[in-house]
Amino acid sequence: MKKSRLFLGMVFAATLFVSCSDDDNDNDVEEPLDQRELILGEWNYISQTLNGEDIEFNDECQKENEYQIYTSDGVYHQTEFENITGNGCEQVASTVGTWSIEDSILNLNIGSDPEDHSALTILELSENTLKYQIMTDYDGDGVLDDYIGILSRRN
Repeated sequence: MKKSRLFLGMVFAATLFVSCSDDDNDNDVEEPLDQRELILGEWNYISQTLNGEDIEFNDECQKENEYQIYTSDGVYHQTEFENITGNGCEQVASTVGTWSIEDSILNLNIGSDPEDHSALTILELSENTLKYQIMTDYDGDGVLDDYIGILSRRN
């Protein structure tokens, strides 16, 4: 379960930058933003599906408080929250690693262990939405599950 939480945590936060043309010609079409620019910033979880079915978050603290940050220098940061004591949400973990994007694949690396690597397929990335997919053994039953996470820009 902790591994699936870590995985889920690795998938959200970013700030977007809008690029403008140097030319003031109104007929120019704006070039689309690069995915590496679009993902920058902080992202909150919105929803998730598993094998095509909507699934609830393990704890409301996860949905309401957890977020991901992607920085321009390739650093990835994930916060994790739980209501362990029943007295409210507490931050229980913070994950730091690196990220890169190539051909709509978001690569997340946590530490130097090659096993701590995730490759997520970006299904949608806009100024306000990050939607990704990963095939992972979400429930630990030995069968790969189709997990889709949807996040929204936090700032």
